[in-house]
Amino acid sequence: MIKTEGEWVLRLVCAAIVGALIGYERHSQSKEAGIRTHAIVALSSAVFMLISKYGFSDTNPGDPARLAAQVVSGIGFLGAGIIFVRHNMIQGMATAAGIWATSAVGLAFGAGMFFVAALAGLLMIGIQVFFRKYFDSTIRITSMKLKLTMLPGGTSYEITEFLKTEGYVNTGNRISCCEDDGHWLLELEVYTIKSADPLEILQKLQALSHVEKARLG
Repeated sequence: MIKTEGEWVLRLVCAAIVGALIGYERHSQSKEAGIRTHAIVALSSAVFMLISKYGFSDTNPGDPARLAAQVVSGIGFLGAGIIFVRHNMIQGMATAAGIWATSAVGLAFGAGMFFVAALAGLLMIGIQVFFRKYFDSTIRITSMKLKLTMLPGGTSYEITEFLKTEGYVNTGNRISCCEDDGHWLLELEVYTIKSADPLEILQKLQALSHVEKARLG
């Protein structure tokens, strides 16, 4: 049975509202995709579902789920744009998954499944809030720039290997020209996935045989 256009409008409005609520939770955490993105995803998904169900009612019978099914795979391209790698770690997965799930909420509203769509939206918000509050899995990163005055005979490889044993990852080195007395300057950018005391690592570096002086860059 073809629904009235008034109900179609209601489905679109509900999808946009719930999408905006999901986006507000992400926006409050300064995430990449916020209110507008989630609202548009939910609204457009609902439109695709309406078109899929009712847009071809004047043609020969076909597959009403085909157009809506493409939303599930197509939204992946949007999610891929949110995911990025920083310091060898993947970030943005939760937001990308939220975008994908928001499209499902929009499809459900477009199909007229008001209760299921509203419940799914509320559960999404609840999951984000609850697990962030009680099971915060955010990885803490300590990054710093170091400047080492090296004695003759010292190598950057020696320093890099030492930092690796201390749990640091080296993301870049810069070596300055040797001075008249044979000393040279090594500049490093390092990070570690833990809380770290910069003074502690400086003391350990300065204790090495080929390091004359260690300081923050």
